[in-house]
Amino acid sequence: MLHTMRNLWQRLASYLIRIAQKYGPHKVKVMGRTYVVPEEVFNPKFYVTSEFMARHISVSPDDEVLDMGTGSGIQAITAGQVARKVVAVDINPQAVRCTRENVRRNGLESTISVLQGDLFSPLPPDATFDVIILTPPYLEGRPRSEFDYSLYDPKKSLATRFLKEAKSYLNPNGYVQMVYSSIAEPERLLTMATELGWDHSVVAEKRGLFETFLIWKLTPRSGG
Repeated sequence: MLHTMRNLWQRLASYLIRIAQKYGPHKVKVMGRTYVVPEEVFNPKFYVTSEFMARHISVSPDDEVLDMGTGSGIQAITAGQVARKVVAVDINPQAVRCTRENVRRNGLESTISVLQGDLFSPLPPDATFDVIILTPPYLEGRPRSEFDYSLYDPKKSLATRFLKEAKSYLNPNGYVQMVYSSIAEPERLLTMATELGWDHSVVAEKRGLFETFLIWKLTPRSGG
């Protein structure tokens, strides 16, 4: 029964997201900053995860931050208000162009660099960060367009790859901050994370109409 309900909620979420992307405004204000966002890029105004994560980013002036799956750039720009350096990555070339424009509008070109690629592939092999921010896709389905990469993670394949690779890009005492949803089997993802050598704690929780959103802090287990 729970599995069936999750499938229904995911389908409803996918439908509502596409309606919002198509007909919603493409110049929006979130947390006092303006973002220009085309239809093909996840809009930070319409969905809980973007602002929820941005409000819980805590970085220091010495930190180097990686924003993985940057979308509109909201997490990179929020972190870039404080952090020494931010690298934003997205597989969607339209998201990369969008983030670069929003970085320029916020006057952060000297702090934030934006790269296109699949997960860690565009980074130098020796790149390391104090904080990695991840706002991943979590709906079940197969991406068929550039925008779909912000929605679908079939069988949690992207999340699995991320968890396998991310430790190599963290500085000592570094951590991952990740948002997820109750409609996407978060307990299954945490089991995978534990098996792959991660410890976790809950940073924040927010109840929505159909789902509960969670922000986790993931740290590599010593010897894991």
